[in-house]
Amino acid sequence: MISELITALLQVLIFCLIPFLVFLIQKKTLRGFWSWIGFRKTNFRAMFMALGVIFLLAGPMIVLTLFSPDFKEIMLDPNSVTGKIRAMGPGLDAVVIILISALIKTSLAEEIFFRGFVAKRLIAVTSFQTGNLIQALIFGAIHTLLFLAITSNALFLTVIFVFPGLGAWLKCYINEKVADGSILPGWLAHGLGNVLAYSFIAFGL
Repeated sequence: MISELITALLQVLIFCLIPFLVFLIQKKTLRGFWSWIGFRKTNFRAMFMALGVIFLLAGPMIVLTLFSPDFKEIMLDPNSVTGKIRAMGPGLDAVVIILISALIKTSLAEEIFFRGFVAKRLIAVTSFQTGNLIQALIFGAIHTLLFLAITSNALFLTVIFVFPGLGAWLKCYINEKVADGSILPGWLAHGLGNVLAYSFIAFGL
């Protein structure tokens, strides 16, 4: 568990490195970095909307894994996150690993980099519509590339592109249009969506 926490924190730091260097070069100061990437207070409406996105992020993968033997095999592959968690068996260690992996290692790191940095910079140099679309396409494509090491199933790869990409678009919309630039709603949606999906796929099948 300690090693997983250290790995998760290191991943967050690595994902912060490029945004931090860009901020330092542009602003020539250390002050204001966290606010610049969107780590600031938000409002109840944005957080409530983020809860709805959770079902979009986790729901389709849970349903498809539940009813498709091919999807189940892919999601429980020993090299996948859910496959590794399932191999641990149910217990406190697995719960802690799920929370660390879902809330810190993946969602926090990715929200800082993709919504806090990539999306905001793209929107700044293009427009909200264009920047949001590009970051969503990038996010979906990266998920697809990660799973290419596990499967060549065209339907699965399409799904793993579409839903993370759509989730990325919605999270950015809520962050920028409802939460006044805060990435906290996106982190909530991403993190809890991962907790739900990891837990069900690893131990609910």
